[in-house]
Amino acid sequence: MKKERQMNLELLRIIAMMMVVAAHLVNHGGMVDLARPGSFSYYIVWILFGIPFTSITVYLLISSYFLVDARFSSWKLAKMGGQVFFYAFGITVLFWVFGDVEHEMKNMVFSVLPIASDFYWFVSMYVGMYLLSPVMNKLVRALTRRQLACTAFLSFMLVSVWPNIIYFSSALNTAGGVSISWFLTVYLVGAYLKLYYKPDGHFVKKLAFACIALLLIPCSRFVIEALLQTPLGKISILDDLMWGYSVFFTYSSILVSAASLLLFVAFLNLSVKPGKVSRWINRIAGASFGVYLIHDHLYIRDTLWGRIGGASWLDKWYLLPACLGTILAVYAGCTVIELGRQKLFVFLDQNPKLQAVFLRLDKKLERIWKGEEGTDGGSHENEI
Repeated sequence: MKKERQMNLELLRIIAMMMVVAAHLVNHGGMVDLARPGSFSYYIVWILFGIPFTSITVYLLISSYFLVDARFSSWKLAKMGGQVFFYAFGITVLFWVFGDVEHEMKNMVFSVLPIASDFYWFVSMYVGMYLLSPVMNKLVRALTRRQLACTAFLSFMLVSVWPNIIYFSSALNTAGGVSISWFLTVYLVGAYLKLYYKPDGHFVKKLAFACIALLLIPCSRFVIEALLQTPLGKISILDDLMWGYSVFFTYSSILVSAASLLLFVAFLNLSVKPGKVSRWINRIAGASFGVYLIHDHLYIRDTLWGRIGGASWLDKWYLLPACLGTILAVYAGCTVIELGRQKLFVFLDQNPKLQAVFLRLDKKLERIWKGEEGTDGGSHENEI
């Protein structure tokens, strides 16, 4: 039986992917490098870049919220792998045949093995999290509410708070959230919310707090910049506050984590009534992963943002509307392509014989997991 989707979280999924497109527009489009410090454009660009750092954690919260009640499915994993390969390899071939790109064999090899090669870093990390989800679910279900809360809190302190406060040390370096440790930490939080959080329906109030938290991310950079202009800026250790884009411009930073959590909780309290709008939300959200795979392909990335030329909008009155319009246009274009792909491969996605093959594989994996493989029909659970 097909699970019914929660339209509030599907809407949040769309918003999160729009954030990803926004971040890529101002980053890969060179706007963060060329914006003149202190100008109006500078603040707009860094706001558009800072807020989207929450998109990764928001996506992980949505995934873990549902995965905690889900059974592992090799069919789901295979479908995702097929989708990733379709775009990674397909776009690479198109550019090699019709585009003006250097035929670097490394890129072709990586596109053939997109998950293993980290062609899309998020996908590689997500697959790792999904493969570990049965273990995580065992852990989550074995813990009491207090134990789960303490485990999630301790993980957050180690993976987010410690590296963010002791920013000048490489101890417990988790690559700013680009790591399986951060993905699993968020998994614990999402699982806790699914099992124990009860929405009260106060969406607007919670969204207001989330918006304030979101703005604190870019504001943190502005404050650090101002601090470094004072006599305190002569303290060498403070220079490390601007590591990368700043210590708070990472996927696992304290500010990004807090804003992501508040935004997710706000949307848990949003009620979307069934109807035409909810059907459109569901359809568009179902294509959001494809939006990421298309527009962030390395060849698309190098070509798209260069041709759009967003850096030329800096210091122009139309900077913000141009950015918002471009984000919507890129999102819409990629969505149309992904919906077309879904129609093209519907015969595979809904093939009962193919699904049966993976269902048998799931049962075999379950027997191995339970220690029943190779026995004479008896069930002998392994003690751990």
